[in-house]
Amino acid sequence: MNSHPQEPDRSKRVPSAVPTRAAALMVAIFLGLAVFFRADPVGQGPALDAIPPDDPAFASTLPARKARTEMTFDGAPCKSCHEGTEAIQGSPVEKGVFHDKIALKHGRNKHCFNCHHRLQPANFSDFDGSSIKLADVQLLCAKCHGTTFRDWESGAHGRRAGYWDASQGKFKTLVCIACHDPHWPVFKPLRAAAAPHVNPRTRKAAGAPAHGEPAEGGRR
Repeated sequence: MNSHPQEPDRSKRVPSAVPTRAAALMVAIFLGLAVFFRADPVGQGPALDAIPPDDPAFASTLPARKARTEMTFDGAPCKSCHEGTEAIQGSPVEKGVFHDKIALKHGRNKHCFNCHHRLQPANFSDFDGSSIKLADVQLLCAKCHGTTFRDWESGAHGRRAGYWDASQGKFKTLVCIACHDPHWPVFKPLRAAAAPHVNPRTRKAAGAPAHGEPAEGGRR
């Protein structure tokens, strides 16, 4: 005779109604929240603050400056005034109204002939007094900016256009003066494009801003 109690048959156990009721309750809650937010009994908040359209210049792919292809001043070639028969002496900015408006803020280069050739002012001067053509202006910059010139040659500095894959076509490396003003090479402050909304609702109608928040418009 078997003295062990008979175990209940698990296949005939009646499933509990608790999970079903919990699922029904969650569905009811979500539906209730959807109706609540749809009806919006609290009222609509302030409208979005308008963001001004961006200036088309922000999307421009043109270089920062237009690189010269000919050395001119006010549209006139340098040779129209400088015949090149004798070396120019003194500072050109002190010799009349032609060059006095040039602002020279280029480190320790305080004299025009630190760069320009005295006999051929349309060209530049190398260390040995020979001329550097305008088309090779990067060689002039390399005299003082050797590490930057090395990075420019490798493509790490400056900008290249065209194709990186040589099998697809050639690429073009922009020269230094396509980005930097040679007389004032440091980039002047640039105007930034309008920022996106930090907070999707404006605070113009909400009074004083909270600590650390933008004053108005929801933008920093």
